[in-house]
Amino acid sequence: MSPLDFTPSERGSLGIEWEVALVNSQTRALASGAPAVLSRLGATKDGPLRGEYLTCMVELVTGVHSNVGAAVAELRADLDRLASAADAEGLAVYAAGTHPFSRAADVQVERGPSYDTVAEQNAWWARRMLICGTHLHVGVPDRELTMPLVHGLAQLSPLLLALTASSPFFEAEDTGFDSQRTMLFQQLPTNGLPPDLHDWTAFEAYYDQIAAAKMVSGPSEIRWDVRPAPKFGTVELRVTDASPTLTEIGCLAAWAQCLTEYIIDGELSGAPLPSLAPWFVRENKWRAARYGLAADLITTDGSLPMREAVAQWHTRLAPYADRWGCRSALDRALVLCAEGNSAERQRAIAADADLLTVVDAVCAETKEAL
Repeated sequence: MSPLDFTPSERGSLGIEWEVALVNSQTRALASGAPAVLSRLGATKDGPLRGEYLTCMVELVTGVHSNVGAAVAELRADLDRLASAADAEGLAVYAAGTHPFSRAADVQVERGPSYDTVAEQNAWWARRMLICGTHLHVGVPDRELTMPLVHGLAQLSPLLLALTASSPFFEAEDTGFDSQRTMLFQQLPTNGLPPDLHDWTAFEAYYDQIAAAKMVSGPSEIRWDVRPAPKFGTVELRVTDASPTLTEIGCLAAWAQCLTEYIIDGELSGAPLPSLAPWFVRENKWRAARYGLAADLITTDGSLPMREAVAQWHTRLAPYADRWGCRSALDRALVLCAEGNSAERQRAIAADADLLTVVDAVCAETKEAL
């Protein structure tokens, strides 16, 4: 099997990868306890609970599901196991894009060939990767739909970033960004928005060039915000911060599933999604990271407030949500627009308390899912 052999998967299928951190229950600082917790759980490299780049992180990985509810139910069961094992080690689960006050220099990097390569190649920036995200895989039934879907989801990804932004603080400072994680993660060389490659042949040519230049040794080292995953027959949406609640993850999954269906329907009917110029896509991503739901989104018709854009897209996607049985999860975006994303909620707490209280609040939100 060559690196770019594409195995088609079921249209509408979903898989979720949720990165979370572990904090000391007493100090609320990040704790390098993942190896001990995973050992207690008897976790394996390819199991639903896995180690990550940092020893304070655990990744929860679902199987393939046809609906949002089933995917979230699997996450809930694995979170229950993780939280119990963490509690036995004096730790708690903290799910957000960044920790508000722990310093990157104080957290250990997991050892291993791939992680050692990341650390060596990216030097200072690799040591700043104190971040957690949520990744969504959506099924693609035909490889020729892959790059149009990558392109379309990248155009619309600022909506999802604004809804999920959860990293306003970094190393005890309010960064001014709703998603500081975005600004850190895009510094690595193959990260960030995908280039405009509109068909599979163009992607294959791109991959051959960067592999020959020794930029990557496999497709998984292309870490775009939205990328093809040929091994699984999916497109992977990687732009979003880790969400603190399963309700918000369900919302993100519903939007990813419905946007995918909307884009694929447009491609198959000969009415593809209207495209913004690449410089406007970059600007929208920056605005979403900086201002979150308070951003103004550039559109093909001008611009409008992010919350209005979310409402407009909610109306477009509602029929798809009804079809796939995820309407309540899709509707949650309107609640977030009214009540605030995680970054807004964290700032509101910090205005009246301290960053320890922010950690407690995020941990409490995650625990409520159980």
